[in-house]
Amino acid sequence: MKIFIDTSALIAYYNADDKYHSEASEVMKKIKQGEISLTCFYLTDYIFDETITFIERVLGNHELALKVGEALQTSPYTTMIQVDEEIFREAWSFFKQNKGYSFTDCTSFQAMKKHSLNHAFTFDQHFRKAGFKTIP
Repeated sequence: MKIFIDTSALIAYYNADDKYHSEASEVMKKIKQGEISLTCFYLTDYIFDETITFIERVLGNHELALKVGEALQTSPYTTMIQVDEEIFREAWSFFKQNKGYSFTDCTSFQAMKKHSLNHAFTFDQHFRKAGFKTIP
């Protein structure tokens, strides 16, 4: 299964103090054990930016930001989607018509649609509200 991975899941997994850390760790354990079928994680460059920036600026952990950034860029199980003009334009259209979503979420939704991704590993309920299946 192809799974979109959101900032909330990445932060929860890498930040032991996050309120969702144990749930995120359990999902990753299930993936490693094959209980959750994974062929590839997908994320956008916006999610990459949000994640690395949060780790650097909020957690104040440069080494972890580097580790996560390298892992996301080099893992054979991760595909980075660039937010191109088409995704940006569709995200802006969605954003204008829907209150309460971050623009980054809107870019994620459009990237997911463009790449036929139905599942997101996230703790952000906006993905479910937008019609996607969420893990956990």
